[in-house]
Amino acid sequence: MRFRITIILMIALGGLTAIAVGTVLFVSASASIKNTLELTNMRARLTISAVERGVFEHVKPARNLIADLSRRVADGTLDINDRASLTETLSGALAPAPQLGGVVVWRPDGSGLWVTRGANGRINVENTPGTAEFEAFLKDIATVKQIRWGNPYYRDGQTFITITGNLSRDGVQLGAIGAGVSLVALSQFVGEVADRDVTPFILYGDTHVLAHPILADGENSRSLSADKPLLLISEINDPVLAPFPTLEHLAVPGLNDFDIRESDEASGDHLILSRISPGFGDVPWRIGVHVPADAISQQINRLAGSIAISLATLAVAVIAALGLARMVARPVRAVSAAAEKIERLELDTIEPLRHSIIREIDDQARSFNHMVQGLRWLQTYVPRKLVQRLIGATGAPAVEARQADLTVMFTDIVGFTARSEKMPPARVAEMLNDHFELVNGCIEAELGTLDKYIGDAAMAFWGAPEPIPDHAARACRAALAIAKATREGIGREPETTAHLKIAIHTGPLIVGNIGARTRMNYTVIGDTVNVCSRIEEIAGTLADHEPVTILVSSEVVNAAGSGFMFEPLGNRTVKGRQRTVSIWRLVGELRPLSTGEPEPIMAS
Repeated sequence: MRFRITIILMIALGGLTAIAVGTVLFVSASASIKNTLELTNMRARLTISAVERGVFEHVKPARNLIADLSRRVADGTLDINDRASLTETLSGALAPAPQLGGVVVWRPDGSGLWVTRGANGRINVENTPGTAEFEAFLKDIATVKQIRWGNPYYRDGQTFITITGNLSRDGVQLGAIGAGVSLVALSQFVGEVADRDVTPFILYGDTHVLAHPILADGENSRSLSADKPLLLISEINDPVLAPFPTLEHLAVPGLNDFDIRESDEASGDHLILSRISPGFGDVPWRIGVHVPADAISQQINRLAGSIAISLATLAVAVIAALGLARMVARPVRAVSAAAEKIERLELDTIEPLRHSIIREIDDQARSFNHMVQGLRWLQTYVPRKLVQRLIGATGAPAVEARQADLTVMFTDIVGFTARSEKMPPARVAEMLNDHFELVNGCIEAELGTLDKYIGDAAMAFWGAPEPIPDHAARACRAALAIAKATREGIGREPETTAHLKIAIHTGPLIVGNIGARTRMNYTVIGDTVNVCSRIEEIAGTLADHEPVTILVSSEVVNAAGSGFMFEPLGNRTVKGRQRTVSIWRLVGELRPLSTGEPEPIMAS
C-alpha cells in the first residue's frame, strides 16, 4: 500500500506541531501563573540587559564623535590648526551630548585644545601646552589604526572614561583626539534603571567601580585625584558589593552566561549577577546587579524546570522531523545523484531507483528508471563523447553550421566484401564491432569526432566541436595508433584480423548540425571530405603487402609539423578534381629520447 506525501506530511507535521505547541503552551501557562506572582524575581536579568544596552548607547556619542572628526581631518574638511573652526566644531559636537564631559585635540607637538563642560553646563575652551607625557601618548596612538578605549582620566575634580583616536591624512599623523564620558553622568544613567530590589553597577575589572547609583550625586568625587581616578568597591558604602572579589562563583542551571555570586551580609543574603562586556579596552567592564536571594532563587529553579521540559519536547519533535525528512529526502538525493550521472552521460553506472511507500516518489522512481533505460538504448546510436563535448563547448552554439579548417580521416577494411561472403552474418557483425571498437578508441584518445560508419568504413574529423590547434597531428597519431593495434591483432589472429587503408586530408569544411528537423547529424561536408575519400581509394591500390596503409595529403604534412616521418609518393589525379593531389605515406612518429636524438616509431 502506498500513501500520498501530502497525507503523510499533514499527519506527521500536524501531529508533531500539535504535540509541541500544546506542550509548550501547557508549560508556559503553568509557569506564567507562578511567574505572575513573582515577576520581580526576573528584574535582575532584565536590568542587566537594559544596563548593558544603555551603556553602549550612553558611550556611543563619544565613539561617533571620534570617528566623525577623524574622518573630517582625513578628508581635509577640518583643520586642527584653525583654532576658531576647531573650537566651533568641538563645541557643537559637545553641546547635544550631556554625557560627554569634554573633548580634546592634540597636535604633534603635544599642545592641545580642550573643550569641556562645566558644572553649570557651560562650554569652556582652553589651550594646553605640550608635555613629554602627551608626546609619548601621540607616538603610541600613531601605531593604532582604530578607535580605542583608554584608562580613566581625572581632571578638574571629575573622572572621565576616555576614548581616543588617531588624526591623520594620507598616512601622515596630524595629531590625536580624545573624548571623555563623565563617571558621574554614567552613574546617573545607571541609577535611572535601578529599582527597589535591584541595584545595578559597573565595575572596572574586579576591584574598582565605574558606575553605581551611590556615585550619581558626585559627593564621592571629592576623594578622587589624578593618582586615584576610581574608587575601590569597598569605598562606595555598598555592603553587598564590597566583598565581591573574594566571593565564590555559583553554578545555576539556565544562567550559565552570568557570573553569579552570593553575598551574606547583615540585611540578608543577596545574589550578585554580572557579566563581562567586551569592547571597552584592555581592562574589562563588568556590568551587573545584586538582588535579594529569595526574590530570584525560586524563579531560577522553575525556569530551569521549564527549560528542561521544553528542550525534551523539542528534541522529540526534532528527532521525529529528521526521521521524516530523511525518508523523503533519501529518494530525492538518489534522483539528484543519478541526474548528475546523466549529465555526464555515465548511464552504465546508474543504479535503478528503489520503490517507495510514498506514491509520488514511487511514480517518480519508476518513470526515472524507464527514462534511464531509454537513454541507454539511445546512447548506442549517438556518440557519447561527441555529446559530452557539445555540452562542454563555450561561446556560440557549437551545433550551428560554420566553416572551419579541419582534418578528416577515412578508414576502410581491405577486401571486406569478399571476406564477409565466406562468414556467417553473426561473425561478420562481431568482426565489425571489434574493429570499430578499436578504431573509435584510437580516435577518441586523440580528441577526434567519429562522424559515421559506412559499411566497413569509418569517417572521423578533428577540430570540432571544440577548436584543436594541432588537429592534423592528432589525426596522424590516431592513424598510427590504429595501425599499431591492427598489427598486434594480426599477430594474434592472422586469419580474422582486418587489413586497413587509412586516408587523412586537411582543409576547409562546413561543420555543424546537418539534416531534417526530426533527424539531425553533427557532421562535416565539403570538398575536403571528397578529396579524402579519393585518397582512401588510392590507398587501396597500395595495400597489397602492408597490413595498414596510411596516406595523407601535402596539406596534412604541412599542418602536422616535424614530429612525423612521411614518404613522398608524388602527385596523383583524383576523381572529380582537375588538379592533382600530392600524396604522402605516413611512416611513423618521431619522439625525442633523453639524449635529444629522435626515436622513429614506425607505422608498419
